[in-house]
Amino acid sequence: MMRMMETYYRILKHDPEGRLVADTGLVPSHSYVIQFLELIDAFFDVKDKTGTDVDGVESVLMDISDVLGSKGLVSAGAGDDTYGVVVGTNAGVTAEDNENYALDTKIASGAGGAQLSYQAVTFVAPRVVGPNIDLDVSRAFLNESGGTITVKEIGIICKNSTDTKYHLLLRDVVSDQDVLDTETLTVVYVLRTTA
Repeated sequence: MMRMMETYYRILKHDPEGRLVADTGLVPSHSYVIQFLELIDAFFDVKDKTGTDVDGVESVLMDISDVLGSKGLVSAGAGDDTYGVVVGTNAGVTAEDNENYALDTKIASGAGGAQLSYQAVTFVAPRVVGPNIDLDVSRAFLNESGGTITVKEIGIICKNSTDTKYHLLLRDVVSDQDVLDTETLTVVYVLRTTA
């Protein structure tokens, strides 16, 4: 039996009262970039690894002499836009590519201007869903800017906290998602193994 890993994303929008106003459903992701497999390679083979960080510089992705708990972190807290699930506005410049290392224009976390208020990254533990095993990684983004913000790209960035380096693992160019003032956009990545 052939097993594979697939990734999907789902984008939901809620009005200020919390009512769901839009849901893309599960959309196949084409987002894995080379740093994802470099990180997996380093974990599986217990070896040092470098990769291109979000600044376009070759930096430490994994240093096995450090504490493993400081590597590959995705669980960013509220207000932290440096890693975890992230969103951007300018996906027309760079198409999806295996060698992407950053979003074109990441939206900063905040309550004014062209910013979205990043909430904490949340996880749904791996679970059996029919013939699959799914792991959900999600984050909500509240628009408190006073205007509409259009999201055109999404991704996941991991953090190496030993020397504070950030590496893009997943990136998707998505259909325009207009987030009205006071609406909340939620991005859910579903990592799925299937038979």
